[in-house]
Amino acid sequence: MNNTNKKLSYLGPKGTYSEEAALIYTDHNELLLVAEKTIYDVLEKVETSEEIEGIVPLENSRVGTILETIDYLIKSNNLYINKEILLPIEACLITKMELIDLKAIDEIISKPEAINQCNLWIKKNLKKNIKLTEYPSTAEAVSDLKNLNNNVAAIGNSRSAEINKCNIAFKGIQDYKNNITRFVVLSNNPNNSTGNDKTSIAFDFKISDEAGLLLKALECFAKRDINLAKIESRPKGNEIGNYIFIIDFDGHVEDSLISDALDELSKITSLLKVLGSYPK
Repeated sequence: MNNTNKKLSYLGPKGTYSEEAALIYTDHNELLLVAEKTIYDVLEKVETSEEIEGIVPLENSRVGTILETIDYLIKSNNLYINKEILLPIEACLITKMELIDLKAIDEIISKPEAINQCNLWIKKNLKKNIKLTEYPSTAEAVSDLKNLNNNVAAIGNSRSAEINKCNIAFKGIQDYKNNITRFVVLSNNPNNSTGNDKTSIAFDFKISDEAGLLLKALECFAKRDINLAKIESRPKGNEIGNYIFIIDFDGHVEDSLISDALDELSKITSLLKVLGSYPK
């Protein structure tokens, strides 16, 4: 829960999954919420102001890391993860009017990630040549149904259907029922230790093609019995074969064991970015 009463920037408009997570964090205080048009806008606003926090999706259990979020965090100078919120995702097929026949739908509109999370259902139940149109957010797609013909359906949550007075044709159309999105709350200031934290970092190597570098990096944690919760690689974008690694592990960056591990890791890395320490 937000105990600072700071405004909270999120990917709007009302009815997005981001708003759901934001309402959980603010204990359903809508007066604290500030809607933005894109994830980039949320991140930029928080990075340039100490008066506001932000909440953005970082990872989905179905489609993986949200690249727009992680790429910005890696390059930012003063953004820190302060908290994570795990939100179960129930995707709904939403139409302007009551739906009589699924085969009458010619087009699906939604955020790309939402469409991807419902791919199997779409292929099984809708036309083979159905048009898939990307929108900046699920809520914006649902809101736009009123401007489109009755053969268009949106993928969104039940709140967006309620807000826009639309029809929920089907609930739970996500391909994996245990579909969870990990949202993170960000601010300009790092957290103090709570005694039960985890930390996220990003790093790359000084010499990318030296044998055993990743093993050396992992040994920095293994020899200190630091539990790794996640490890993944992300292309650097400059050439094939160059990667940035992202690791989540137990502990706070101020803990002596963690500090020692990061000091050792820094000797073989050209980039070592602490993305934040936050309560488990």
